[in-house]
Amino acid sequence: MNGWKGVLFDKDGTLIDFHNTWVPATVSTAYATAHLALPEAEQAARDDLARRLVGTIGYDLETKTLDPESLLARGSLGEIAALWVEHAGMQGMQDAIERIGGEFRVHAVGSAAPLVPLGPLFERLRGAGLKLGVATMDTTLSAQQTFANLAIDHLLDFVTGFDGGHGEKPGPGMVHGFCAAMGLHPAEVVVVGDSMHDLSMAKAAGAGLAVAVLSGVAGHEHLHEAADHVIQGIGELEALLARVGARAIA
Repeated sequence: MNGWKGVLFDKDGTLIDFHNTWVPATVSTAYATAHLALPEAEQAARDDLARRLVGTIGYDLETKTLDPESLLARGSLGEIAALWVEHAGMQGMQDAIERIGGEFRVHAVGSAAPLVPLGPLFERLRGAGLKLGVATMDTTLSAQQTFANLAIDHLLDFVTGFDGGHGEKPGPGMVHGFCAAMGLHPAEVVVVGDSMHDLSMAKAAGAGLAVAVLSGVAGHEHLHEAADHVIQGIGELEALLARVGARAIA
């Protein structure tokens, strides 16, 4: 599509509705974690711990607002689970992290809501000759299960999470992993995301284009200086790619 050969998407906030997926998953997992940490305590104590756990990663249950620079917005599932285990004073840290991660995965996969119909979009992009990938700070398994549940996994050429062996955002590894798997040069790749971590990853990797979407947790004021282009959401991506040519590869 006008010289581009690949598009690497962030998942949550870019393809998947962040608030309707991760907020309920976070709240449900916080209460499950509180029960694991305080199995013998009064319900009021467990409820208080759950509320505090949610607050530690940047979501305010009272105002229903999320800090765009918080751990929930930009961190990995592993970081969140590790923080909660420490905050709750739980024993058997690795086992607890895995159990918390499993709770998150069940809730997030089950409630994942696409921001636009992804099947038709991916089919059109693939029809234009583009390789498609996803780089997320969720786990690789959770991402794969999400796309399988949505019946669009066959339309993606590459999916990696923070645990996929390519490093974490904002490092360049996920972009480089996508390029290596697809036989592409970073300058041929468009990176699309809703956070500074996504845009910083794109720049660090030498991606050809860094596109910010405003469908996630950060606003224009947070993203515009780091992005080559800012669009409302991925529904506008095809039009953008049609008018923006690829950079010459050095």
